[in-house]
Amino acid sequence: MPLHATWYDGESSRARAVQLACADGVLLLAFEDGSHGRWPLQTITISPRLGSTPRILRLPDGARVEAADSPELERWFKRTGSRIEGFADWLERRRAAILASAALVLVATVAFLHFGVPWLAREAAQRMPAAVERHASEQVVAMLERVHFHPSRIPAARRAELDRRFRALVAGEPRSADLRLAIVRAPGIGPNAFALPDGRIFVTDALIELAGNDEEVLAVLAHEAGHHVHRHGMRGALESSSIFLVAGVLFGDVSGSSLAVSIPATLLTSGFSRGYEREADAYAFDLLLRRGQSPRAFAAMMRRLSADLPDGLEQGPIGYLSTHPPSPERIAAAERAAGSGN
Repeated sequence: MPLHATWYDGESSRARAVQLACADGVLLLAFEDGSHGRWPLQTITISPRLGSTPRILRLPDGARVEAADSPELERWFKRTGSRIEGFADWLERRRAAILASAALVLVATVAFLHFGVPWLAREAAQRMPAAVERHASEQVVAMLERVHFHPSRIPAARRAELDRRFRALVAGEPRSADLRLAIVRAPGIGPNAFALPDGRIFVTDALIELAGNDEEVLAVLAHEAGHHVHRHGMRGALESSSIFLVAGVLFGDVSGSSLAVSIPATLLTSGFSRGYEREADAYAFDLLLRRGQSPRAFAAMMRRLSADLPDGLEQGPIGYLSTHPPSPERIAAAERAAGSGN
C-alpha cells in the first residue's frame, strides 16, 4: 500500500506531494505529475521513531521526504536504532511514563539543590585558592567602605586589648593564621560582627558599646571565627551562586571569573543558614570552654542584641551583615554548654 508523503528538493521550500512504495529493496517515488524516482534503500537515511512526529527520509541527492510514521516504514528500513532513541520513542508514546519521568526529574532536582549543591559548595570551598577569597573579600570591603565604614571611636587601648585577647583565644585553631580583627564605626549596620572569607572579622563600635564586658565581645568573635573555620562565607556564596558553581565543576573552572564576579555580591546579600549558625555556635561554645571561658557570655550578648536590634534590620540591603535576632534556642544552647562545662 503506497504511503502519502511530502517531497522537498533540498534547494527551496517548495513542497510536492508524493507516494512512496517499496519493491526489491528500492524506494519508489511517484509524483502527481506522473514522474517517478527510484532510490536503493541502503542509500537513504531515515530519522528514528519519536512518538507521532513525522519520519524524515534523506535522499542521496540532498532531497528529503517527510512521511507519517507507519509500520510500512519499519518493514522497509529494518535498521536497529540506538537504545537511547528507542527509549525516547517508548517514553514519547506513554503518557504515564512521561508524567513519572517529569516527577523523577523534579525529585532529582530538589534533591540536588538540597544535598548536591551544599556538598559541591563544601568541596569547592575547601579547594578555593586563597587569592579568590582575598579578591572577594576586598570587593566586599571596598563596597562597605564607600557607604558604611568609618574609623572607630573606641579608645585605642581597648581596641589593642581586644585584639590581643582575640589572638590568644584563637591561637592554634584551624585557619587561625588568617584571622584578623578589624573594629569599625558603622552606624548604618548597628551592633554587628561578621567574618569574610579571607579571615578578616569586622566588629562594629556599636556592638562593643552594647556589650557588658569584653568577654561578651570575645564570645561573639569566637562565633565568627567558627564561620571562618568552617568556610561558611564562601560555602554560602557558592550555594547561592549554584549555577556558576555547577558550570565551574563541569568545565573545570571552579575558581573562574564567573564565580569571582558573583561571589562578592552574594556575600553582601545572603545570610547564613540556620545550620551554619548552629555550627558556628557549637564551635564557639567548645572554643570558649577549652579556653576556660563560659559560653554564658555568648547568651548574655545575644539577649542584649535581641533587645537592641531594630526591627527589620535583617531585611536591609546588606542581609549577610545583619545580625539576626537571636532565638531562645541559641541562648538555651549556650546555657546548656556552660552548664556542661562546670
